[in-house]
Amino acid sequence: MKTWLIVFVALVAAAAFLPAAPEITLSAAASLTNVLQDLRAPAEAFCGAKVLLNLGASGTLRRQIEEGAPVDVFFSAARLDMDQLQKKGLVIPETRVDLLGNSLVLVGGPEARTVTGKDELRAVLQSASVLAIGDPEAVPAGRYAKEALSTWGLWDLVASKTARAGSVREALQFVQSGSAPVGIVFKTDASSAAPAGPVKVLFSFPNEILAAPIVYPVAVVAATANRAAAEKLVQFLRGDTARQAFLAAGFTLP
Repeated sequence: MKTWLIVFVALVAAAAFLPAAPEITLSAAASLTNVLQDLRAPAEAFCGAKVLLNLGASGTLRRQIEEGAPVDVFFSAARLDMDQLQKKGLVIPETRVDLLGNSLVLVGGPEARTVTGKDELRAVLQSASVLAIGDPEAVPAGRYAKEALSTWGLWDLVASKTARAGSVREALQFVQSGSAPVGIVFKTDASSAAPAGPVKVLFSFPNEILAAPIVYPVAVVAATANRAAAEKLVQFLRGDTARQAFLAAGFTLP
């Protein structure tokens, strides 16, 4: 047998006994979909582990963790869901970081008219046949939307005609498809809408309308089977590469 073939066979045999790279699951808010998909490769290189993305409504992801789903890191679009996990001892408190901020916008089709002020917003909501929002019971964007509209006395105007989506991205799709003439989503979702169909920002809700700012906390899940890699992922998400990507996607830093 030729020397090169012997060496090749030996390398293949040795590789068979090398441990596989670990896998860690990042359960993250649907509004982070685009930016986390772009960051996955550099995150894997930094952590030395394969990063599996589990994307959805923060409330749904929280319930999965409560039910024992194998999750290593939780990245929520609201403090409330993280707070509930922390109270139950399901995340590691010292790994928790408030990482990002966001804001709410009213979106409509490209031909829709922009809105200036509360009175015009009331008129638009009153005339709209349907308002798309995330389900306030599970979707932070929907929870914030209900709070914002309640603060201005507009919730009762729309409560009976809301199309309640399972995630903020689904609420956006209702508007993109024409199923709803208007919807309330995060600013970052409106910014990333073009590939699936254009939408137009009609109104930006002032941050002061909410009792507390929109904050995205991240933490390692207590039941992780690979705490070292999970902590490295949180470290990566706090670093310059991720920070620049989040800012480019329209998120703010709290």
